[in-house]
Amino acid sequence: MSTSSIPPFYNFFFKYIDPLIALGGAYLNFFDPISAVTGMAPNSKYDPDQVFLFHQSGGLALAVAFVSAVLPRHTTNVTTWRIIQFGLFLSDLAGLSGIGCALWRQGRFAPANWTSDDIGCGGSYVFLTLVRLHFLFYTSGGVQEAIKQN
Repeated sequence: MSTSSIPPFYNFFFKYIDPLIALGGAYLNFFDPISAVTGMAPNSKYDPDQVFLFHQSGGLALAVAFVSAVLPRHTTNVTTWRIIQFGLFLSDLAGLSGIGCALWRQGRFAPANWTSDDIGCGGSYVFLTLVRLHFLFYTSGGVQEAIKQN
């Protein structure tokens, strides 16, 4: 794949959709931490003494939004995009792990026990992770060589 050829779907998704989703996470952590807690762990209570954790998470979400929105607009180099998306993929894995732990800890790991917040948050994380993973595989040299040969 040419180093200046980002497929249109990824170009749009990573420049516009991904930053908006991250801004939603920042909003929750800074301005509505109670919803951030009870959305994924309805049996839990927000503890104001732990506000620093929410500000750290909100700061990370702002950084993700900034990096997602700004860096891809300054380069079409596939390698740079892959580096960005791999870093965000690692963050997605941590998020999925957190969701899984929250569900397990509260005895809600079975899909029949999921709330609409579980489905929304978990589903969006799974979707984001799969889009990133597909981008990473699709833009790898081996996949592109196989496409060219067929």
